[in-house]
Amino acid sequence: MKRIVAAISAMAALCCAAEVAWEEDEYAMELERWSAGAGATLLLPQGGSRLRRAGGAEARVGWCLSEFWTAEVSAAWCEDMCAVSGGFLWLWWGYERLDPFFTFGLRDWIDRDCGPYGGAGAFWHIDDHWSLRFDASAMYALEHPGMAYSLSLGVQRSW
Repeated sequence: MKRIVAAISAMAALCCAAEVAWEEDEYAMELERWSAGAGATLLLPQGGSRLRRAGGAEARVGWCLSEFWTAEVSAAWCEDMCAVSGGFLWLWWGYERLDPFFTFGLRDWIDRDCGPYGGAGAFWHIDDHWSLRFDASAMYALEHPGMAYSLSLGVQRSW
């Protein structure tokens, strides 16, 4: 848990620094800065991790740092397990309605396992503010070495 708090604090400091730099950027005024979303998630552990297969929900909040980078924090609940995570989303390239991205950061399944994660996903933009979001990620459990994979599907709102 201490590692997640440290990561979130570092992200907050980075967001403050980006805020100052962004104020001078003309393009920044055209982008939405905040995003929030929720969706269903499926956890698929492998190896020695103390996690088990479970389904549940995830909620996330993001702060757009630039045209390509977003800092995100999220919370997940899967049956009898809860997780918090902090990380970054990198928009790779985009089409008119489809925007693929990569994610990476730290995730802590409280009283279970924690570790770094990385993944890929895509937004399907419904309109200027609403999007469908699909994520697939893998986390390496540090306390009890093993992998945990997760899939999620949900909606996201930007403003």
